[in-house]
Amino acid sequence: MDKVALVYTEFEYNRYMEELRNLHHDAYDYVIDAGPHKWSFVHCPEKRYRVMTTNAAECINSCLKFARQLPMLTLAEFIRNTLQRWFHDRYRATQSIHH
Repeated sequence: MDKVALVYTEFEYNRYMEELRNLHHDAYDYVIDAGPHKWSFVHCPEKRYRVMTTNAAECINSCLKFARQLPMLTLAEFIRNTLQRWFHDRYRATQSIHH
């Protein structure tokens, strides 16, 4: 089921949905009734937004890989400092372009 949610082409979506229908018809009916636009990349009305969010989350996860072992308050402070630095650097970069 997770494969069908993550594919980016209509062809792959249809292939996995057909497999799901053949394996478990009730599950197929359930996800169709739920609305593919709520769980499928192919049918998501905000495709660029979801892809960008996923990439940002992957980036943050990779940056926090070592920090996950820190105590909770230290981890929260690390995350705050990292995001603050990223936003500051991004703001400075956009300001230098416009001046």
